[in-house]
Amino acid sequence: MKKLFYLFLFITSFSISAFSSVKAYLNYALFYAPGKGSYVEMYLDVAGSSVLFKKQKLSYEAKIHIDVTFKHNDSLIITRGYNLLSPEIADTNSKIDILDVQRYQLKPGTYLAEIKIADANNPKQEPVKSTMTIVVPPATDSIYVSDIELVESFEKSTEQSPFVKSGYYIAPYPLTYFNERVNKLNFYVEGYNTLKQLGADSKFLFTYYIEAAEMKEVVTGYHTFTKHKPEEVVPLIGQFDIEKLASGHYNLVVEIRNSANELKAKKTLPFTRIAPKVKIALNNLSSIDTAGTFISHVTNPDTLREYIRCLYPISSTAERDWQYNQTQNNDVVKMQQYVYAFWENRNPPNPKLAWETYMKEVRKVNKIYPCGSQPGYMSDRGRVYLQYGAPSAAQQVSYEPDSYPYEIWQYYRLANTSTGGYQTNKKFVFYNPTLDGKCFTLLHSDARGEQKDDRWQIDLKKRDNQIFNFDQTTPQGSMGDNAADLFNNPR
Repeated sequence: MKKLFYLFLFITSFSISAFSSVKAYLNYALFYAPGKGSYVEMYLDVAGSSVLFKKQKLSYEAKIHIDVTFKHNDSLIITRGYNLLSPEIADTNSKIDILDVQRYQLKPGTYLAEIKIADANNPKQEPVKSTMTIVVPPATDSIYVSDIELVESFEKSTEQSPFVKSGYYIAPYPLTYFNERVNKLNFYVEGYNTLKQLGADSKFLFTYYIEAAEMKEVVTGYHTFTKHKPEEVVPLIGQFDIEKLASGHYNLVVEIRNSANELKAKKTLPFTRIAPKVKIALNNLSSIDTAGTFISHVTNPDTLREYIRCLYPISSTAERDWQYNQTQNNDVVKMQQYVYAFWENRNPPNPKLAWETYMKEVRKVNKIYPCGSQPGYMSDRGRVYLQYGAPSAAQQVSYEPDSYPYEIWQYYRLANTSTGGYQTNKKFVFYNPTLDGKCFTLLHSDARGEQKDDRWQIDLKKRDNQIFNFDQTTPQGSMGDNAADLFNNPR
């Protein structure tokens, strides 16, 4: 039962006028009824904002006219026309969507379905039309799983309605993408022929999980199973909390496994998650499709490793651990996924712009703060610059009696890009004990999380002095001692 088509009927304007179009979402799933054969369920969701609600006696109501035809080998098999009425509402400021479920019995074969949707309250409006191909497979005695029906909500019910199956009222979710406002993924499936193939005395498992579409890896935390007795038809309602599922392309997979955990049947439904505020977990990078992104053209592993290494100054501890481990390998795809995830986590609307802006700063520090064979971003000054930005004030002292060359940087407001926190009026002291003019090492800072050394002034003066009193924190008797003054009163 391979689903061949997903339909989205779109509008060009959200205003209601004689020229506006109906906005509707249409999907379908194939099921089987013992003794009757296969049938297709068609799910329709008409956006209330796209149709006209007409005044009744005490309320407002929308009226949608729908025509459906099925053709097989150019022969008309089914034709159905009907009106779909919305629930009545008290005013038109809060229009609700209109859901519909229709079932059509179909013999095995390939069908061309045509759907026409019109706003009956707005006769000047042109109907919206579309077609889809539906393939109904031949009957089989093997164990198999129906198509997966995505569900908006469900509750127990005993009423007779196309919305009711297996004792549940099921409101369909006829989309295959979930935006950040949708935090539950519900679904309904049926398993067939388990009684015939496994016997009444056995047990079987429905296992279901979410996997990354590209790598076919199960997403951590999204795998479960339930035990069942074999029956002619075994229904399953499953649910995942996807609040923390990051943006990406995924598959919802449902399997039937026997008591020996052998796979007997499987059904897969692709879907897309759009949640820019949810960060991509490092152990779920395989959900990311980098095709067509800013990093897709970078295929040289050495270049990718360099791009990842230069992220160190603005990375969290967990990210730094990942960077170290993964850059030891040559997995180009994994490194591409990481670079893209890193910047999408920081700037979901425009990860490319965030990456380009940062790389411009990396090139700047590589030019200004190199240290021997190390690029500037690996030097202490380069790391601080990239992590906190340019200093508010900086003083460089190339020569002072008794002192190594040093620099003192001051930040009026010190923002940490990896944590989002900030500090005020913080300073950094860099010095050059090798006297090579380039390699300045961080000697002391009063910023949280940075290297702190109460004897920094002593270490700075060790160029021509030997200090033997380890309780001493400031130099005594040295010449031209301006470091303390510059630290306390930056210029």
